[in-house]
Amino acid sequence: MFKNLMEMLAERIYPGELYCLCCGKAIDWSRPYGLCDSCMTNMKWATGRLCKKCGKLLSENNPEDTCYNCRAIAHNFNHGYTCTEYGIHDRAMVYALKYDEKPAIARSIGEIMADRMLSEFTKEELASSYDLLVPVPVASERLATRGYNQAALIAEYFADHTGLPFRGEVMRRCKETTAMKGLTPAERRRNLSGSFALIGSARDYIDGASCLVIDDIMTTGATADEIAGVLYENGAANVDFLSFASGADVIKS
Repeated sequence: MFKNLMEMLAERIYPGELYCLCCGKAIDWSRPYGLCDSCMTNMKWATGRLCKKCGKLLSENNPEDTCYNCRAIAHNFNHGYTCTEYGIHDRAMVYALKYDEKPAIARSIGEIMADRMLSEFTKEELASSYDLLVPVPVASERLATRGYNQAALIAEYFADHTGLPFRGEVMRRCKETTAMKGLTPAERRRNLSGSFALIGSARDYIDGASCLVIDDIMTTGATADEIAGVLYENGAANVDFLSFASGADVIKS
């Protein structure tokens, strides 16, 4: 734990911004988000036709205005936003943040997510739209191993760039879940059922609040839905969801 803390502090003070966060290519300080020109160009940014519900990029083969997943599932969250379609470039950033002990990457991801929202809203509009940022909590074992919650770090940097208030952790995981990879959408929802609860003090400011849930990746939306359900049960007026990367618009069995 102490080792993780010291490395986290070192990353904050001496971030590795002279090398692209995706491919490791040498770059200069002027490159936006710590990415080289090639990785910036080859990321599948969420622009153009987007799902009107979850915000992911719509497939060229999908003629509708919602993705296949949102047509199959009635989501609890009101509206979703994302920055990229999950692929090799953003995966490299997320994996380095979560598994390679590089917490400073959260700064770049938080800045990308802030710019995504500020491409649609002014800071004043954002401030009037959301009262609370809700980072998705991580399991206690992962938190102990990693030393930080990557979603909370992202939310902190997102708040720095947008001016939205950040109160820290709002929710906790109250049940350990099995790995989500390979599970069907229905299995993901059963796996996550009852997994989240509010931190005690958060109950004082959830009632009537408009919440923006923050996470690194959104696939089927099961995590966002489970958290939104808890927030609504405790009086939240609105729950939207923002992720760095989102799964592709494909039919899931």
